[in-house]
This record gives sequence, structure tokens and C-alpha cells, in this order.
Amino acid sequence: MEDETELIGDYLIRSGTSDDVLRLESLWLALYEHQKSHGMLLDLPVDAFSHWTASLAPILTRFACLFVAEKNGELVGFLAGRIRSLPPYFGGSQAGFISDVYVAEPDRGHGLGRKLVLMATGWFQKLGLARIELQVIMNNLPARELYRQLGWSEELVQMVWEPKPEEARHDG
Repeated sequence: MEDETELIGDYLIRSGTSDDVLRLESLWLALYEHQKSHGMLLDLPVDAFSHWTASLAPILTRFACLFVAEKNGELVGFLAGRIRSLPPYFGGSQAGFISDVYVAEPDRGHGLGRKLVLMATGWFQKLGLARIELQVIMNNLPARELYRQLGWSEELVQMVWEPKPEEARHDG
């Protein structure tokens, strides 16, 4: 696939590289903190970012995409996505999955998130994928509205159950 590049004001939006993956740690951790502030319950292990990079970098451009937003050479936003197979009972076809989308707080409101999502959607469509999925934290209303504006619809609600600390103590 050819590299995509677009200018939005002072921002360059482009296809990411394996070198960019390694430069994303602070943004990736900020994404997680943003998700936590909107209600995400999972805690990251200490080595979470290294596991994320190890899973993304080797498949980049073939089975995964990365798009980045930068200003003056500094990364200020990113989107990562992957191709995954649906279970056989859902037809077993391949679907695109946008796993991470984040734009740093000071750089929001310029259309960067919108452009990142559109570039990823285009990447998946060029591969012939008819279904693209993503997950968004329930309380992240601005993101949910952006996705609706781009034609996405809500299909599932993920619910989790975790024992309360006192329940966990009575297990054994």
C-alpha cells in the first residue's frame, strides 16, 4: 500500500512506520489514562507498551496499520488497527479492527482524530474488508459522537464483572 500523507493546518497526518511505533509510548500511555478517566476498568501491567509494540511492529503494513499526526516533527496523535478473523459462527471472514485512537489534549479540535479514522477506514477498504470494528469507552461521548458522524453505528455493549476485594478474599 502506498503511503498516505495529508496536511491539516500545521499538522502532518501520515502513514506510520515501525520507527514511529517506538516513539508512541507517551501518547499510548496517555490514551490509557484517558480511557481510565472515562471508566475503563483494566489496569496495565508495567511492560504493557513493550508487549503492544512487539505485537504491532512485525505485522505493520501487512496485517496492521498505523497512522500518525505530527506537528513540527513531534507525534501528537495516532491510530493503530489490525486485521482479524471473525469466529466461524459469524462467517469466519476478515474484519478491520481499530484498536487505538488518540490525539493529545492540546491538539484536539483540528480534525486530526477524524482524519486518522478516515485514513484507517480507507486502508481497510483498499484491502477489500467489508466490516471494520472498534471499541470505545461508554463515557467517552465526544469520541462516540465523532464515530457516529463518520457513519459508524453502535452494535454491542461490553460489560465486565470483577469481584469486589472482599469477595475475592472469600474465594479460597
